[in-house]
Amino acid sequence: MSSGAWLREEERPFLKQVEDWAAHVHARGTWYLTDFLTPRERWIAESAARHAGLVTSDFGGYTDAERVRMLLMPEDWHPEASDYDIKCLAITALEQPIRHRDVLGSILGLGIQRKTVGDIAVFDQKRAYVFATSAMGSFLARELHRVGRGVVEVVLLEDPPQLPPPAYEEQDIFVMSPRIDAIVAQACHLSRANAQEHVARGYVSLNFVEAVARDEVRPGDILSVRGFGRIRVVEAVGTSRSGRIRMRIGILRSDT
Repeated sequence: MSSGAWLREEERPFLKQVEDWAAHVHARGTWYLTDFLTPRERWIAESAARHAGLVTSDFGGYTDAERVRMLLMPEDWHPEASDYDIKCLAITALEQPIRHRDVLGSILGLGIQRKTVGDIAVFDQKRAYVFATSAMGSFLARELHRVGRGVVEVVLLEDPPQLPPPAYEEQDIFVMSPRIDAIVAQACHLSRANAQEHVARGYVSLNFVEAVARDEVRPGDILSVRGFGRIRVVEAVGTSRSGRIRMRIGILRSDT
């Protein structure tokens, strides 16, 4: 499996990490709890764990969370929400409006690794909910006082709210290849040349890392396009009579 063509070269270290987690589970006969995984990492971990004969379960602090912590288990143990060791913080703007990127930037500015923080949901630029590992949630409650240029109030919640899932609008597009520039062109209604320019200027990221035009998308990938929003790759549905690939994607438009 490690040599499978379903992985990108840069994803192989993560696969090795999942294989190490699986070995830990087999050796100790108990479950292993990961940090927060991106949708693509979640897909890889599920595939690798299944190949290793393990059962997986995941949770991100609320139903349909995008970033989740995963439990790799020797058998189906039916974990509870508390087993994922997730805390939720409510961040309230006291001065300036807040945006998703402001919240994330301020959190990372404290020297925190992204994998210890899950979803960040912002409502009306006044309140944000942040999901994090328990240890990191307690740290943020003590240390996070500003978001962007404004002062905020941060409270650890005993009972996290049940947030709506990210409102991706699912649709099918037809492309000649699964290259990123082709997907961006169709999803964002751009010419292929304009899509390539967006990628070249660093306006497009693949799984939260700057993309290159020749990269090909795979199930579970998230593309972020500056000024447009996010594109989630669901699956390749089939091929049209003209030879175009029918891709099922979800679109989440940016509010900034």
